[in-house]
Amino acid sequence: MDQLDAAADPLVTVDVATDGVGTTIVTIAGELDIGNIDAVDTAVAPLLLTRPERLIVDVGGLRFADSSAIALWVRWAASVDEFELRNPQPLLRKVIKMMGLAEKMELDP
Repeated sequence: MDQLDAAADPLVTVDVATDGVGTTIVTIAGELDIGNIDAVDTAVAPLLLTRPERLIVDVGGLRFADSSAIALWVRWAASVDEFELRNPQPLLRKVIKMMGLAEKMELDP
């Protein structure tokens, strides 16, 4: 698993793994908000240019995510064939469902 710097922000970490057959897994931990969203997006952008068939974003380690994080995931989801948001905290899951994005983000059960 490769760890991307995300502009050396101590509040967020981004790890990326690929399975070699079209799936990329991005694991984000810490706090993701308007202050560091650009660094995370910049860190993941080169991977999206490879057009993985499936992008899994594991957010189980996120302590906080604001609306800019959800907007980022919506953009990422639009750039791949399959997108899954994995392990969101209960409040984040509820917000995504209330926004009508659960299907688009293929929330895990």
